[in-house]
Amino acid sequence: MDDADHPQGDFDGSGNASWGEADWAGYLQKNDLEVGRFLSYYTEVKDLPDRLDISARRMGWENADWAPGDAVDEVLEDDNDGPDLPYCIHQHPVYVVSRALGIQLSHSFHRLCRESAPAITAVDATNIMLSFWDSQHQVIMAINATDTGDLPLALVHMKRALSAINFSIGLTAGIPSEAKLSSAEAAQDIESTLFDLREVCLRVMADCRWDGKKS
Repeated sequence: MDDADHPQGDFDGSGNASWGEADWAGYLQKNDLEVGRFLSYYTEVKDLPDRLDISARRMGWENADWAPGDAVDEVLEDDNDGPDLPYCIHQHPVYVVSRALGIQLSHSFHRLCRESAPAITAVDATNIMLSFWDSQHQVIMAINATDTGDLPLALVHMKRALSAINFSIGLTAGIPSEAKLSSAEAAQDIESTLFDLREVCLRVMADCRWDGKKS
């Protein structure tokens, strides 16, 4: 393979060539802690109607932090003194929230399956988990598009995310009643988390359209 086979352009990968594998591994571990911190706040207030906003405020985020493509204050506060700290989408509040809600969905559905076995078939469980995965994948791709300034692409990904979420809502609505009754808390958590993930999508889409009109 010669030089002509390589893509040309200014993009240099990570944006910080001085970082090695160990640096990124530590960075992602700290980001996992941020996701866990949001999830712990969210779990504490999950019965409140404004649980998303309460959890965001506890994380120290302002409303502007949800806007697409804006510079985000450093989430990993312990590293503020590091001169070479790179920025990537892992720090974006919407990424943290979507990861946390994805974990909440998976854990709640796992609990429901465990507590209601064998009411849910393997095929139904697989389809539901795939729909959860697709919704989170589309949200993350949308966040990446906002960071590169491609708001139309972000909107398309968010529309796909909404379709996946609505499909998930339909699939989970079809879970047998006996399964939901045997694991009522987990069933309620799945429903409320799906609607919260849907709310995140709608907020980002509204911000993308607003920023698109300004540009």
